Amino acid sequence: MNPLFFLNRSELSQIRLFRTSDGILHLEQEGKSFARVTLIRSFPYTMPDRFISVRSAEGREFAMIQDLKLLAEDSFQAVREELDRNYMIPVITQILTVRKRGSEWHLQVDTNFGPAALVMDNLHENIQPVTESRWMVTDNEGRRFELSDPGQMDPRSRRYWKKLV
Repeated sequence: MNPLFFLNRSELSQIRLFRTSDGILHLEQEGKSFARVTLIRSFPYTMPDRFISVRSAEGREFAMIQDLKLLAEDSFQAVREELDRNYMIPVITQILTVRKRGSEWHLQVDTNFGPAALVMDNLHENIQPVTESRWMVTDNEGRRFELSDPGQMDPRSRRYWKKLV
């Protein structure tokens, strides 16, 4: 079993992350090859590009990438594609309707992936701030949506947002 190692600034220049022709992510470091690696964000909302866990095909963590920005461009692109694929979170671009029915809140929204309908019981539990201008919205089915900078949304969406928070 390999001990966990942190990939610091100097070590990041010595690794290569890439996809093979069959689309599988691999890591090479100093002549060692790790096939079918998976990447897990340690802090997916607050530090999405830092502290990325690298795991073997069996799920064992063997490395930690402290900062993606320090990777070579080709490795950075391979990692970015993999993380985007695994951490797809729709971004709410417009709030179309907000209705309260009994104890439930019903929202119709547009996202960067198309329209969505959300149902939430408790707004205080389902809408959580990540930063001053960014929120995670979780519906009753556990689906997560990001809402960034509501001040930049259209006037109707801003009115609805103020009603919710």
